Amino acid sequence: MTTLGEMFGTFTRSAWRLEGRDTYRVAGEEERIAAFLRGEPLPRKTRENNGWIATVEDAGARGAWIGRVRLVGHPITDYTRFEFAAYPDNVAAGEDVQVLDRVALDPSWSGVPDFWLFDDETVFVQHYDDEGHFLGAEQAHDVAPFLEARRRLAGHTVPVSKFQLTDIPKQRPGMVLGPPPALLLVSATVKR
Repeated sequence: MTTLGEMFGTFTRSAWRLEGRDTYRVAGEEERIAAFLRGEPLPRKTRENNGWIATVEDAGARGAWIGRVRLVGHPITDYTRFEFAAYPDNVAAGEDVQVLDRVALDPSWSGVPDFWLFDDETVFVQHYDDEGHFLGAEQAHDVAPFLEARRRLAGHTVPVSKFQLTDIPKQRPGMVLGPPPALLLVSATVKR
């Protein structure tokens, strides 16, 4: 069985992520986050110093696309501020980063896990502990509800460059995006 990590080198058309947590604890980011919180400028991420930037650029070079929708909750966390400061390098590398404020979502969307959708055919659900440490990923067998989640979010997002990150949530829009589709996970096995 293919792992999540292997998928980044084998997908041919698209890799799309729903990123819904307000805090992630990523090994190796601690010093960058600490420097950011001290008010120091973030060093640029390049393919030479950042594996994700190399992944995005490599995908673009083979004609594939990587994108994500980042859900933003309130209050804004330090990690979210850090991530938004780092996103311009992702975008410069070719990643399509879209954003949606959670006030525009039915509260039941809070139960939707982070996931990666590859070529509209393969889905990996990501698992995290309460503090945001990555525990692993499992492949979901039914892609349809994940495609439907992406479809429902389409048209409600804005590019990260146009999103105003503010501690004060926007007034709930007149039309809230309804509940997400039921996402069934068949396995408790987690693979890294």
